[in-house]
Amino acid sequence: MATSAPLRSLEEEVTCSICLDYLRDPVTIDCGHVFCRSCTADVRAVSGGRPVCPLCKKPFRKENIRPVWQLASLVENIERLQVDRGRQPGEAAQEPADARLCERHREKLHYYCEDDGKLLCVLCRESREHRPHSAVLLEKAAQPHREKILNHLSTLRRDRDKIQGFQAKGEADILAALDTRDFLNRYPRKKFWIGKPIARVVKKKTGEFSDKLQSLQRGLREFQGKLLRDLEYKTVSVTLDPQSASGYLQLSEDWKCVTYSGLYQGEYLHPQQFDCEPGVLGSKGFTWGKVYWEVEVEREGWSEDEDEGDEAEEGEEEEEEEEAGYRDGYDDWETDEDEESLGDEEEEAEEEEEEVLESCLVGVARDSVKRKGDLSLRPEDGVWALRLSSAGIWANTSPEAELFPALRPRRVGIALDYEGGTVTFTNAESQELIYTFTDTFTRRLLPFLWLKWPGTRLLLRP
Repeated sequence: MATSAPLRSLEEEVTCSICLDYLRDPVTIDCGHVFCRSCTADVRAVSGGRPVCPLCKKPFRKENIRPVWQLASLVENIERLQVDRGRQPGEAAQEPADARLCERHREKLHYYCEDDGKLLCVLCRESREHRPHSAVLLEKAAQPHREKILNHLSTLRRDRDKIQGFQAKGEADILAALDTRDFLNRYPRKKFWIGKPIARVVKKKTGEFSDKLQSLQRGLREFQGKLLRDLEYKTVSVTLDPQSASGYLQLSEDWKCVTYSGLYQGEYLHPQQFDCEPGVLGSKGFTWGKVYWEVEVEREGWSEDEDEGDEAEEGEEEEEEEEAGYRDGYDDWETDEDEESLGDEEEEAEEEEEEVLESCLVGVARDSVKRKGDLSLRPEDGVWALRLSSAGIWANTSPEAELFPALRPRRVGIALDYEGGTVTFTNAESQELIYTFTDTFTRRLLPFLWLKWPGTRLLLRP
């Protein structure tokens, strides 16, 4: 496509001198020149010494390489400008904003290379790399798989309808079984004494209905989470921006892992750095499309055996308490006043425990999010995240909303639909849907991590 002189000049400014393509994840070296991160990894040391800049031949240290996130944003805007200029009038409404384009040539992908298993544009098809290969049009390549996909989707929809039907029936059965309990709750226990306990068969039936409903709800959430990740969103690889990282945090060399140190390190101060809050942002932002990535929570002492043990102990304690509740007599029953007093004491204890709770936040934040001083880290401040701790999971709404997933997520999936205005969190291992934020986004959104939990690491996947 034709390119104007000003745009061509900008393209030259954001072109890597090594691969002669747009800068991808741009970084700067000691001499100030900028290259793609992957290109700097290919620069080898000369005669056992340090690697040298391909342009000025000055030696540099790889540990001094720093990202240039402002330039990455400029590259993204230039690519979008090229796509917009290439459209004819009226095409903007017809072509979706997240249409897949060739990353190298920014052209539509029309071919499928059967030798390499890659999608190709016209220029890629005629390149020296793919010209000898067997390439067919996308429509022809997709035809053998289309019927299988449609059949699979039809099966999934039928399963979803069955689950929803079971869920509705289970809720109705539970309500019918609990009518007796509703009658008893209308009158204070200090006025009535039921000398005969509720029949065990009724209690068992109610428990069976409750378990069945929870199982169906969990299956429905898992189904929704799988649809979200596999059929709608593009999985992206994200890294952290060390210039935004708080002095309380330590980043790995590949900028994909963060730990909490507890001691503030203030040698490197940057304008975009979090100072009081132990937060860090991703190096790449998003202003359109549907993208997905994962955050793995590695916590010392977390294991499947411990989880199962805790659940077993809790189940035994509940059974013992229920057995005690069916004893004859009523001298030990508490009055309503005693219950209210105990409830107040429990609430105060929970509030005191929550104030000192160690936890982490995973989600997204606006590029303009406040980074100095004490922050509230709520959606109205430009942060949409989940808070995880040993005690539970909360959405960072105002006030916080406690969540009750079937399993404690060790790997959290984050799905951002920019145009749709949603940020959805799932358990990446079980595909269970955990929570969805709904909002209107007008600024660039970045991956966001906040960690104040010794003995815990957060890792970005893939």
